Amino acid sequence: MGDFMDIQTMIMYLVLIVIAVVVAYFLYKVLKTAKNIAINIIIGFIVLIVGNWIVGSYITQYVSSAVPVKYDLMALIITALTGVFGALVLLILAIFGIQI
Repeated sequence: MGDFMDIQTMIMYLVLIVIAVVVAYFLYKVLKTAKNIAINIIIGFIVLIVGNWIVGSYITQYVSSAVPVKYDLMALIITALTGVFGALVLLILAIFGIQI
């Protein structure tokens, strides 16, 4: 009778398989979300750098109140936490002459 698993062992293996599938699904969702967040942050920094160059090079010629964004700790934290949206807000504020 050693060839067959008893019912408790089979149930334990089925429960472990279900738990493994659920954990794999949640890890996939979390890592997919983390990847999207990381991409948003990287693009946010690129937008901030390119937009700051545009503000400093071109917009200051036409808008007297425009100043480039200072790359200080606050601007970097805002961009790191909010990504592209935060970078755009910082650039819009810089065009109106408001520094954070």
